[in-house]
Amino acid sequence: MLISLKFKNFFSYKDETQLLMTSVKAFKELQNSNVVKLREFDILKTAAIYGSNGGGKSNFIKAMGFMSRVIHNSFADSLKKEEDRLRYDRQFRLDANSEDSPTEIEVVFVRNGIIYRYGFHMLRDIIIREWLYQKREVETMLFERRNSQFDINANSFAEGNKYKKSVNANVLFLSYLAQNNAKVSSEVFDFFDNVNVVSALSNEHYEKVTKELLNSNPKFKIWLSYAVKFLKISNVEINTNDKILTYHNKFDSNNFVIDTVSFDLDSEESEGTKKLIYLLGAIYDTLQWGRILFIDEFDSKLHPNLSEKLIRFFHKYNQNRAQVILTLHDSNLLDKEIFRRDQIWFVDKNKVGSSEFYSLSEFDSSVVRSTSDFRKKYLELTFGAADSIEITKPLIDLMYDKTE
Repeated sequence: MLISLKFKNFFSYKDETQLLMTSVKAFKELQNSNVVKLREFDILKTAAIYGSNGGGKSNFIKAMGFMSRVIHNSFADSLKKEEDRLRYDRQFRLDANSEDSPTEIEVVFVRNGIIYRYGFHMLRDIIIREWLYQKREVETMLFERRNSQFDINANSFAEGNKYKKSVNANVLFLSYLAQNNAKVSSEVFDFFDNVNVVSALSNEHYEKVTKELLNSNPKFKIWLSYAVKFLKISNVEINTNDKILTYHNKFDSNNFVIDTVSFDLDSEESEGTKKLIYLLGAIYDTLQWGRILFIDEFDSKLHPNLSEKLIRFFHKYNQNRAQVILTLHDSNLLDKEIFRRDQIWFVDKNKVGSSEFYSLSEFDSSVVRSTSDFRKKYLELTFGAADSIEITKPLIDLMYDKTE
């Protein structure tokens, strides 16, 4: 499970930014449904990120995607011609110093009872720093890298000594070790294999997952058909051409069912129906395998009641310690019966155009309590991160050419 994500100098984020998935001990609300209790601390099942348009919500989600992409691709990418390699320059561009400084990123997570802390600093495609720590009782350094210099823990990370001289400046040590089936590195690498980062404005990832499940998992096909019955869809199947078909009942003049009619999901169903069916595949996959899912624009194309039900479902029936981090606009979901204060985060831009990330839990009890109306206070700009277009006199006059 993810404990924290921290990064700096990435797209619209100039300064250090951190998402904490550990619960605030003083908060007692929704503990049975929204919190996973571990030996040392409690971890939240979800995080909801709010903010105005252009505030930096999508860039926050992209940070996790960036880290996962570098880990999965740096080794293979180094073998390509320079012009065919992926671009990794993602620095904050509105500050002269940031442009030539590395992007910094770190995750802390727990896997098989061990806490790992892994991160790197990267300037374009060159690895400036990289580190891996693990904690059983106390935190232990496994390796630290500064440019081409390595400090390896010979007792706890013997696999590192074998390969440290073979790693190029543009390859993550972790990626190189995992390619060679090194035991500890592969364990960390597997964590990232179970992190999926998607945008709900595109069905690309959802579509692939849902089709794979329909092709390989008969239980999922039955589950999905139950889930979409409220749309008057009696069945969902995938044909030999890898197209998803939805089936609707056909009635006679007396309203008796006489047949079913198949619809091509992509060309004959609504955008909302497509989004839901593909999203249900991703949710099923995440819950079944205890994965971590980052979703940008989760509530796009979904009715507020449906968005709420999906979140409540994830909280209540999450048996395998899965997690979802969402960006949202729907203020109806800012509800104390859905999210705890430590699950709600905001993104807003400061005067120099840098995104700032902060939690509802950071406001003291004079501003917000567990019993407060979160939605009302958010729309009243109590928490910031909700500014909108300002309708000014020049804006109106310029439209109708009333200026001198």
